[in-house]
Amino acid sequence: MTRGSCLCGEVRWSYDGEFSQATHCHCSMCRKGHAAPFATYAVGPRAPFAFTAGEAAIRRYESSPGFIRSFCGRCGSVLPNPHFADIVAIPMGSFDEDPGLRPSAHIFVRWKAPWYPLTDALTRHDNYPGADAPAVDRPTPGPAADGVLGGSCLCGDVAFTVSGEFSRVFSCHCSRCRKARAAAHTVNGFTAAENLQFIRGTEQLVTYRVPEARFFAHVFCARCGSGMPRADRERGFAVVPFGALDDDPGRYADCHIFVGSKAPWFEITDGLPQFESLPTG
Repeated sequence: MTRGSCLCGEVRWSYDGEFSQATHCHCSMCRKGHAAPFATYAVGPRAPFAFTAGEAAIRRYESSPGFIRSFCGRCGSVLPNPHFADIVAIPMGSFDEDPGLRPSAHIFVRWKAPWYPLTDALTRHDNYPGADAPAVDRPTPGPAADGVLGGSCLCGDVAFTVSGEFSRVFSCHCSRCRKARAAAHTVNGFTAAENLQFIRGTEQLVTYRVPEARFFAHVFCARCGSGMPRADRERGFAVVPFGALDDDPGRYADCHIFVGSKAPWFEITDGLPQFESLPTG
């Protein structure tokens, strides 16, 4: 039996079957929906899957015709997708424990984020094996105009700009980021709070604060669940998930943080410095 849950714990699920495969998906739809460099999904027969708590909190967004994405309306965590005819697709970042399954390939690599390097030895597919292209995709991010980066959620209701430099960029493996994004990890850029400007959709933003956390919060779009930037006014900076950007920031992370909490099914192979928690100094 494999179990999982959202960040706030309201939505829970179980799976009592055998997964057929797991892959890292680099299509822009998953990148936007998870606000992460990529999404990792485990796939198996649908019948052994069940939501065991919190179904009333589940929100759904049809990102393309017939493709339903689910998320928790309270905390914004991406949830399993049991809406296919005979299979279930479960985002591996939502697992509560190690499922013993390991990803075997990267898919839709043709559409991957230009700022995310692939350095492992897994098989790579430009599309989904046997498919010509994603059913729907967005243009690959290009350079920012006049140094101002644009970003948006998956449904487009929320849009923002980021001006100025990122002082730090972290690839974060903490369990909170993993649960919120339902992904292996996230890549967050830090910039001055005044550099972040929302140009539409602020009324759609929902902020979930982990009760026991001093600072951690997850901001997401109420319509599609996409993770969005947040301004930490108390400390004077903004945190921008690179997966939400429409433009190429032209850089990757400086290091990996909270690797002591890393997903057991994800291997770090890029050679960047690694820190058990936050770097000091």
